[in-house]
Amino acid sequence: MRAVVYRRYGPPDVLETVDADDPVPRAGEVKVRVRAASLNPLDAKLRAGHLRLLPTVDRPPRGTGVDFAGDVVATGGNTPGVFPGMRVFGSLSPFRRAGSCAEYLFVRSERLAPVPDALTDAVAAALPIAAGTAVQALADHATLAPGMRVLVIGAAGGVGHFAVQYAKHVGAHVTATCGADNVAFVASLGADAVIDYARDDATRDAATFDVVFDVAGRSSFGAMRRHLAPEGVYLNTCGDAGAVAQTIGSSVAARITGRQRVVALAIRGGSGAWRRLAGLAVERALVPHVRATIGLVQVADAHRELDAGHGRGKIVVEPSS
Repeated sequence: MRAVVYRRYGPPDVLETVDADDPVPRAGEVKVRVRAASLNPLDAKLRAGHLRLLPTVDRPPRGTGVDFAGDVVATGGNTPGVFPGMRVFGSLSPFRRAGSCAEYLFVRSERLAPVPDALTDAVAAALPIAAGTAVQALADHATLAPGMRVLVIGAAGGVGHFAVQYAKHVGAHVTATCGADNVAFVASLGADAVIDYARDDATRDAATFDVVFDVAGRSSFGAMRRHLAPEGVYLNTCGDAGAVAQTIGSSVAARITGRQRVVALAIRGGSGAWRRLAGLAVERALVPHVRATIGLVQVADAHRELDAGHGRGKIVVEPSS
């Protein structure tokens, strides 16, 4: 089978498309023919080595990509409810070496969910990490409710554009920041106020928010603290090991000095989480914006876009292209 791999940490140039052995599922695992995969900034951070200090992360050689949708072609046994021919989607563990930018992959059955008939493979593949992070942050950590005020920093990207959609679905008031090229796009998602971060400041009017969700790593709890409500929540996706440590430290400080909360997000994936996302997508509460559909040989170029930032929505990879 063809797969995109890298043998050392480095820039996108380390990515190569190779012929690899077909994966063979073991007990509890499922072999999936990948119809679509999607890319996340996480993939670029792993490739560049930004998370190499985390002891649980497998070192290269590695595949790239974690999100996928496709068809079950075989099981290793002990996979109740999963059978050959079933359309499924989910994500691989980012800690392990396998990648979803491949013609086939194997995955634990508990990291899968069925794809509803109403969803295409591309839509399903775009959901797990980005939409899962947004919904977990706002629904589970922030307990978002109608009328709450939310600031989404970095609202045009994968996580950000889902965060705006979900917050509006709940009935929150959304202020969103993004680059100038994406202001109209973010407004089209339903944000109540959209701010070009290069020209203006979302907190210029001493605004107060119940939730600040920084998906771009452009702020800190210290900088945003006075703009949080007394029981407000600051959430950060933590781009590297240093950011994780800083956010955890802020969490401890917030707990000691007041009622505000700080959350360093670590997505809890799995079948239940993916089923929730699928339901929201069927309701069209979450609609992925797919800015490009590419083949395996274009993955390195897509990683260059991820490295540059300022991306809009999601990039989907079709291994058969």
